[in-house]
Amino acid sequence: MSITSQFSTDSAALKPLGLGYSFFPSPVQNNRQLTPKLWPGVSAESESELANLLKLNNDKHHIFFNDQGFHNHLAHHLFAAYAMGCSHDVLSAAYHLHADYQRPAFQSPGEITENNWTEYLGNKDYYNAYMHFYGSQINAHGPGKTLEKYVFSQEANLTAEGTQGPQMLDRFMSGLLHPMIHTGHWAEFHVPGMLAEGLAMASTTSPDFLDLFPPDFFDYETQQSGSVQSLLNEAVTRIRRLSLNNPHSSSRSPFTSGAHSLDILHRMLQDPTLAAGKTCQPDSDRKFRDTMNSSGEKIREYAKMWQVESEREVPEKLEEIAWLATLVYGLGGWRKGKAFRSDFFLLHLVTSSIFIPSLITHLSFPSQSALLRAQLSVILGWWVSRGRPSIPLEDYYSLEFDPSSFIPKALQVHPDKSAIGVGKNIKTTNLPSNMWFAIIESTLNHPEEHLLKNQRSLAHFDHLYGKTPQGYFEGKTDLEGAEMLDGTLFWRVALHTQKALGWVREGEPQGSFDRAGLGWDHLWE
Repeated sequence: MSITSQFSTDSAALKPLGLGYSFFPSPVQNNRQLTPKLWPGVSAESESELANLLKLNNDKHHIFFNDQGFHNHLAHHLFAAYAMGCSHDVLSAAYHLHADYQRPAFQSPGEITENNWTEYLGNKDYYNAYMHFYGSQINAHGPGKTLEKYVFSQEANLTAEGTQGPQMLDRFMSGLLHPMIHTGHWAEFHVPGMLAEGLAMASTTSPDFLDLFPPDFFDYETQQSGSVQSLLNEAVTRIRRLSLNNPHSSSRSPFTSGAHSLDILHRMLQDPTLAAGKTCQPDSDRKFRDTMNSSGEKIREYAKMWQVESEREVPEKLEEIAWLATLVYGLGGWRKGKAFRSDFFLLHLVTSSIFIPSLITHLSFPSQSALLRAQLSVILGWWVSRGRPSIPLEDYYSLEFDPSSFIPKALQVHPDKSAIGVGKNIKTTNLPSNMWFAIIESTLNHPEEHLLKNQRSLAHFDHLYGKTPQGYFEGKTDLEGAEMLDGTLFWRVALHTQKALGWVREGEPQGSFDRAGLGWDHLWE
């Protein structure tokens, strides 16, 4: 008996599977400085096609395409391609690429209401019922209040006695961040169906981070007062740097509290208890879960060093998240003399971080703080679980970076003599004048949606922070080599990733992600 027929009832059969057209309007973006922007190429035709395909996906497909809980990425591919200016033909092709293997939508065994919404958490058979429940909450209370109530409130995370309860923020960040990513598309594009789907996905996801989000994580007043010692430590550090006449000692914002995220990275790299093989074994297929079980509390102690205590700190904290995620993925996958390894799991730290600025705009400050601290915690946890790969900034930036070694021959040009900036006397003769144009054009036709999401995220970070000069991080962090770090990081990592996954539009074979783990030396041989 199919699962659809197994759960169908006379009353359920009368209820439509999908949310309806009102939940999937044409997307709209805001003009805030830190949120992503649409690339040229978006048209009325592609906008209409996107809305229709999102509605079709909602009507026809479940959010998990198999019994193991693998996620339906169809909408993610559509949004990323649309935002990067693809044609409606690419959108249609992307839809059919993923639709072929999706699980059909089916009715849940029962309804979800305000009285029983916590009773079926983690049960994937109730996805459709949760989706309709959150749709009704969005209609009644608005999207922002619905997100606050069912993810960030104490009621959504703790029992009445203050112990761990529904754990909705944990669920929101679990499943390799997919519920947060899915909801992030609502926050960026203002399509409420993505919020209903994202919250339903979170509700049917098991919590992964019990030790990272203990009850005191949700006590904002405690979080503030508990940071007094960290503020004192930070003051001592600044005084010490001033005494050394460090010309960059005042570059750290006086409004930023707690340790810098790259300082935390540095301290964790020095901790022998977090080294490769200490938290999980390289042959384990449960590296992340093993790491949470063995070292979750230790990782939580490091994450607590990072504080978000006022709204004026938020822009700098968002910047730290962008650099941290890119370093962990990009430099974590690089070793001198070795081919770049694009870690499938660490890549999600990049593709999720692009949505934090958009989500922030819909949240109260306590929830903004919780989301930022949660993202920092998750980044650190996943990094350690992949073997705590090194961040070899000095080795990386001491080598000359040759973009031509990443570019396929199909992109080499033969310019007319009137062209400027290219030609036989120019060092970069055959290179694209703007690497991002070549990267995005190729990525739009790549079948791997994770590549497109990664390149879009890195392009956004480059837009915000690409002008950062070397020396910017000197005096801000003790991470070795940080003074060499600059804004070229984002397009460099994008080129590494493009080469690893293949320039398929230009005729190269499709590459693959690495799933082995980056921190174990023998896996690089």
